[in-house]
Order: sequence, then structure tokens, then C-alpha cells
Amino acid sequence: MKVLFINKYENSGGAAIAAQRIATGLEEYYHTDNHFLVGTHRTSSSKVTVTRPGTVRNVIERGINVLTNRVGLQYLYFPFSTPAILGYTAAFKPDVISLHNIHGGYFDASILPRLSAIAPVVWTLHDMWALTGSAAHSFGDTSWKAGKAGKNEHKHAPYMGLANGNYLIKRKQRLYAASNLHIVSPSRWLYDMTRESPLTREKPLYHIPNPIDTAYFRPQDRAASRQLLGLPADAPVITFVSERLFASEFKGGAELLKILHLLDEQLDSPVYLLMIGNDRLPGTFKQLQCVYTGYVKDTIKMMQCYSASDIFFYPTKADNLPNVLIEASSCETACITFDVGGCREIVIDGRTGYVIPPGEHEQFAANTLALLRDPATCRQFGQAARVHTEQHFSMPVVAEQYYHLFESVITSPQITNT
Repeated sequence: MKVLFINKYENSGGAAIAAQRIATGLEEYYHTDNHFLVGTHRTSSSKVTVTRPGTVRNVIERGINVLTNRVGLQYLYFPFSTPAILGYTAAFKPDVISLHNIHGGYFDASILPRLSAIAPVVWTLHDMWALTGSAAHSFGDTSWKAGKAGKNEHKHAPYMGLANGNYLIKRKQRLYAASNLHIVSPSRWLYDMTRESPLTREKPLYHIPNPIDTAYFRPQDRAASRQLLGLPADAPVITFVSERLFASEFKGGAELLKILHLLDEQLDSPVYLLMIGNDRLPGTFKQLQCVYTGYVKDTIKMMQCYSASDIFFYPTKADNLPNVLIEASSCETACITFDVGGCREIVIDGRTGYVIPPGEHEQFAANTLALLRDPATCRQFGQAARVHTEQHFSMPVVAEQYYHLFESVITSPQITNT
């Protein structure tokens, strides 16, 4: 089976990581012939082709993208990427196209009908963009249910200048209807929305989670990990990802600060904060001690960070099925997160961690304090998290679902929802 993966990036961001893991699982267990077609190419690999090679083409398309976004014509014209995508797809002759993140300034949705005429398209959604006029997340606005853009949608990432969402959402609806699309939602949360959306509800819909290689992503030696990271052997440790924490509207930087200050007021002994990323916390704390890792690309070091921790924090404001929660759980780390997107599908409240109603900062801090004071329960949560991850997100489990889906759309393109 030949599978062509299309995504904005090959190895950067949640969608790219998920796509790479799906490809790895399919190749390992079912010997598929995979190739990646990406808008931005950052590594040297014969298995990856970029849609706009060279600095000049890249600068031109990025400039066009900036200008068209300002006038509310999001992702409508890419003079180099569009012929490259269609040309390479026709030359590669895939049995199935595994489409991932197509927003980001390289993919014009008008080519969906032509792509799906070459091979059936299985589109894995990593946010709400496919259902809205222009935004990756609607932040509670439900205008998309009526096939309309939200009033302030253009103010959410990916940002637009003029509010032209209603035109864009109608354009999407027309293009989807003309395409052989099969739509996968990694979270049950997003799957339920695809069933409600007038853009997607008539298409074959599926729920398949993002995978992780649990044989690789596993608990590391706790004492050794702490020593390597400069953490005390016995002090409590809370970890979170701080990369673009305050620059992104999705990641909940302001919420995190509120939680940490509430927690700091109630602590009577030091607790260490292990921050994975380049961002630094503003202000000072009485008991919370910050340890900064800087940007972490190496997966072994990421596993050490998770394994050195008692609790992994994820105070997100908007998300689908975040890979970091799956990774932390696979490393036997108890997690605390807001009940946003599909987070509750990874963290089982009261069994593998806690899922807090959005905005309940006091409850988030109180549950954190309770776990810090009960190391036995914290360990039990971590062990249960590992089991849950193996059962639902492991590579063999997810690869099998994708392979059977790909087989079915190749042999029988018209399938009912599942």
C-alpha cells in the first residue's frame, strides 16, 4: 500500500508528530510505502518532498499568504505549492492520501476535488479549522453548527485582517461536497462536532486517536533523570511545557500563573517547577523553585523530564488530543489538565490524574496540593496512566485502525459513518 502524507511540517508541531507516528506504525506493522509532502522541509530525507523548494519561492508564497490573509482571503492562492502538490501526487500514484494540517499557508482547499480524484483522501483533523470559516478553535462560539463564521473568529489564530469567514466556510462546504473525503477525528470531542457540522456530517466519519510508541516512550529511571536535570532526589516536582506559553492564545499561560500563585500560597515546603521550553515565568514565588531546561528536541530528554516529575500540568485553553499528555501518561506521570477538547480522553479523572472544569483555578491548585501530599496516590495515578495509554494509544492499536480504514477506502470508497 502506498500512502502519501500531506502536512504543513514534517516534524514540527502536534499534527506533524502525530502524522509521523501514524506513518511509522503503518510501515512497521503493515509495510506500507510512505512519503511526506510538506509545506516546510527542515531535514534531509528521501521520504520527504517540499512543495516550494528554495528561498525565493518560499518568500514569495509567504508574502502572498500574509497579504491575502489581511484582506480575508485565507489560503486561496499558492503559485508554487498548488502545482507541486498535484504534480507530485499524480507522479507518486498513492493508494490513499493521508491529509493532516492543511492550514498554514501552503495548501489551497480548491485542490481537494482534484486530489481525491487521484486517490481517496483520509483527512485527519488536528483542530477545528475544517469546520469554521478561518479559526483553528472557536473558543465556545457555536456559529459553525449553522455553517456560519463566528463574529470574532478572524481574531483567533490563524488570524485574518477582514472578517470574511462566511465566504470561506461556504467555499469549504462546496469543496468538501465535491471531494472523496473520509474524515478522522483523533478525539471523540472533535468527532462529535464533525457529526454536527453541515460541512462534514454527510461524509464518512471516524474516530481514531493519535498513537505513541509505548515500547519507546516509557518511564526512565527517576533518580538518574533528576540528577541529569539538576533536581533534588526527594523534593516534589511539577513539570509543564513552557514553549510559547505566553505567546499562544491556546496554551493557557495566564491560567498557569494564577494556579501557581494559588498553590504557592498554600505550600509550606519547596516544590520544584521543571519548565520544558524557552519561556520563563514572570515574578517570584515563596516555595516554588523554577528549573529551566530550554528548548528540548531530544525525545530521551523529554522522557527524562516526564519521569523526573510527580505531576504534569496542562492548563490548556483550546486543544484536540494533545501529544504531550499522551507522552507524559506513557511515562507513568500523573497529569492535571483542564476539561478542554479531548484532554479527558487521555486523563481519566480520579484514576490517572484530574480533569478540572475550565477556569477553576482554585480547584486545579487544590487537587495539585492533594496529590503532592499523597505520593502513593500520585504513583498509582501514574501507573494507571501507563496502562490506559497502552490500551488506547499504543502504536499497534492505532496502526491497525488506520490500516483497516485505508484498506476499506481503497476497496470500497463509499462507507457509512463509524
